[in-house]
Amino acid sequence: MNPLSYLIIGCGHFGRRGVETLVKKYPRSKIVVVDKHKKEFKKISRLSVETKVGDGVTYLTQFLSISGKVDYIIPAVPFHLAFEYILSQLKPLGGKRGKVPDLTGLPNPMRGKTGDLYTSIADFLCPEDCQEPARYCTFTREKRGKPLYKLLEDLRGPFESKVIRSKQLGLGVGGYLSEDLLKIVREIKKAGATDRLILISTACRCHSVTSALSLRINP
Repeated sequence: MNPLSYLIIGCGHFGRRGVETLVKKYPRSKIVVVDKHKKEFKKISRLSVETKVGDGVTYLTQFLSISGKVDYIIPAVPFHLAFEYILSQLKPLGGKRGKVPDLTGLPNPMRGKTGDLYTSIADFLCPEDCQEPARYCTFTREKRGKPLYKLLEDLRGPFESKVIRSKQLGLGVGGYLSEDLLKIVREIKKAGATDRLILISTACRCHSVTSALSLRINP
């Protein structure tokens, strides 16, 4: 089996943790790390990874547009990376940021500064080395209910709900398949012209961020 490749956007605390975890767990993998500030790479300079200085969304857009191939994207930036990429692809077709409506049935909702909706099954600070077991919480030892990504997939209302599932790649390190991100862009474009509100979520079992895409694609 060929080693997997990883693109980490952001080299702050969580980005560096992702680098260190993946290098140790998958020493033969290809890892590219992107950050606006070159100084952020100092703490990982001893590690065998490729670094790129630049804006994360811009780099991701350019990378994927020229048929760049990567297995997993690991967001380690303080904004909804997947949504910003999708929005950049759909702006030329009339896409813009919309308002996330009030949603019922989601645990511990909190609004971000740009209107994104953050939800979490946990009402406490999760340990960074959580193993994310399917049957119980490592912190409370309580039995798990329906995972958060499934709750979001099951949402019903005057909108579509599309979810990119974040998978655990190492203790406390999550990422999603680049193909899952590209698939959502293809699906939205293929659906054609109409006034639509599409909720875009990135979610694991316990945590999520949801943004809204307001779309009017002209015939």
